Amino acid sequence: MDTTYLHVSDLEVDTALADPAVPLAVRAVWQLLWESEVRPEEVVALDVPDAELDEQLVVIRDSKEGGIFETGITASAAGVLRELIGTRTEGPLFTVDGRRLTRAEAAEAFRAATDGRTLHALRFTRQLKERDRARRNATAREAEEKSA
Repeated sequence: MDTTYLHVSDLEVDTALADPAVPLAVRAVWQLLWESEVRPEEVVALDVPDAELDEQLVVIRDSKEGGIFETGITASAAGVLRELIGTRTEGPLFTVDGRRLTRAEAAEAFRAATDGRTLHALRFTRQLKERDRARRNATAREAEEKSA
């Protein structure tokens, strides 16, 4: 099965995340999808109190599997969220023109910024990279154990 359409390069993501023409809220959604385990629907549903930035995590209150769970975010993502939140203490985390950003809006902006790549490509590519990294680490451990 050809899954090349699901791949997005680091350069494509870095370029999209750095584009000042794209609202910060949209770029922050992309960054969380690229750097964490959160699904697109879960990201756009986040509210300001769900971002626990000092602990570098976000709280997903209505996950696909049901229930509440926490997932870590990078220091970079926490910094972007800090900038996005400002002095707000409540309401939707990701807003554009005073209203909650939708998954469709984030997806359309990503397609426009990356010549048609989907939001799913962010998650799929990250998961592939993580599996590859885990495989390499396991291979390195096995080689180390054999030489010991």
